[in-house]
Amino acid sequence: MLTKIAQLSTWCGLAMGLSLVSLSGCGGDGQGNEVADPDTTGDGDSTTSDSTTSDSTTGDGDGDPVAALTYWKDAKPILDQYCVTCHLAGGIGPFALETWAQVQELAPILPPSIGDLTMPPWPPNPDCNSFEEDRSLPVEARELLLAWIDAGYPEGDIADAPPDPTPPEPFVPDFMLTIPEVYTPSATPDDYRCFMVPWPEELTEPVFVTGQVVYPDQLELVHHVISFVADEDEAEFYHDLDAAEPGPGYECFGGPGKLDWTARWLGDWVPGMDAWRAPEGTGIEVKPGSWLIVQVHYSTIGQDLGPDQTTLGFQITDAVERPGTFVPVTDYRWPFGIAPMTIPAGDPNVHHSATLPRNGELFQFTLGVLGVGPNEEIDIWRSALHMHLIGTHAKLSILPSEGGEDCLLQVDDWDFNWQGDYMFQQPRSFGAGDTMQLDCWYDNTEANQPMVNGRPKQPETIGWGDGTYDEMCLGVVYAARKL
Repeated sequence: MLTKIAQLSTWCGLAMGLSLVSLSGCGGDGQGNEVADPDTTGDGDSTTSDSTTSDSTTGDGDGDPVAALTYWKDAKPILDQYCVTCHLAGGIGPFALETWAQVQELAPILPPSIGDLTMPPWPPNPDCNSFEEDRSLPVEARELLLAWIDAGYPEGDIADAPPDPTPPEPFVPDFMLTIPEVYTPSATPDDYRCFMVPWPEELTEPVFVTGQVVYPDQLELVHHVISFVADEDEAEFYHDLDAAEPGPGYECFGGPGKLDWTARWLGDWVPGMDAWRAPEGTGIEVKPGSWLIVQVHYSTIGQDLGPDQTTLGFQITDAVERPGTFVPVTDYRWPFGIAPMTIPAGDPNVHHSATLPRNGELFQFTLGVLGVGPNEEIDIWRSALHMHLIGTHAKLSILPSEGGEDCLLQVDDWDFNWQGDYMFQQPRSFGAGDTMQLDCWYDNTEANQPMVNGRPKQPETIGWGDGTYDEMCLGVVYAARKL
């Protein structure tokens, strides 16, 4: 059993749709920094030289303040910060909002998604925790946009536009790796594909990955990318999966393809995110001869399908102060069939939970990876949740030994297409007597089924699995030794 738990701690099948907002996507720069050499689109604003408003919307401070709102002065800064990272030419958004002409045409259809908080997508409950690069639209910004649109979305004077912000230090990769073969997605509405990519042969000693960036070849198709790393002696299984399917790569909805998860999660990318960075002073070890398994989720519905050959860039260092690792948080009996995770057909409110003490076998293995003693605290820096298609809400928390609850991540309206991993504003301590608690809820009624061939799938009793219509209940945390 300990061997299986050790394998489980290398990776939990979180892979399936990290759209990772970190989901972490759409409406921000991911980690607050730019990435060197992406294919970016300039402002591209097209306006006439006399781009001014009528007297009723001059913004001179007199009269109705709502009538003074304009695109250039008020709306554009908000749209640029929270919307344009996805809604740009060639982006994952279905239309662009980069220019006045585009915004003027589309403004009437924006209020519903702004008002109901579906855009920009930001799943975490703000009462649970505070995250870096929170891309949720602030109340004041939301009210301003809605008032501006309601007032007839006046353009105003281009001279009122605020100056562009000073770009931060760019992310400069130490080396780049490209998917070996061109792949044209074909499955609709989603195509999940894993590609084997060799770690550079010239890296003959272990290194620590401290950052990863992704350059999608087909930005409008690539919904998320997750990289896993398998040590040389574990890679054969994944090569066999690749060889068993014609064409580049192999299908991989639920993860890289092995229930013991010997491929460890290394990094991720979703639209709107520039780069994944390890917390300062930490990094993830990669050994010589390793292989990357790169999962790409292609969102194909309504898109022109074209060839993709996505590239990844990595920052590495020879040593770090504190080794870091991603840790799966789940009831390890579920994936190994020891205790089935059953979700009965027709049940609208199924709850599964896992309680994992810090002194249990899973975290004891993690402490060994981090070089931490059993009584030392570790820092939890970021977290993620994962279910499949019938999940409704989920929560991951630390239960301190002295009582109470320290909420890490809570998602109240689960959407498989907008999940991610989220960096905390401050790391959370996980001490010797503490426990980690994971809770997942599901609705397996007919009203909450995925579409199959244009019709809702009929409810069936399901359990844990990698398949599209199976389910999971997973959390993932990034842990490192406490300073």
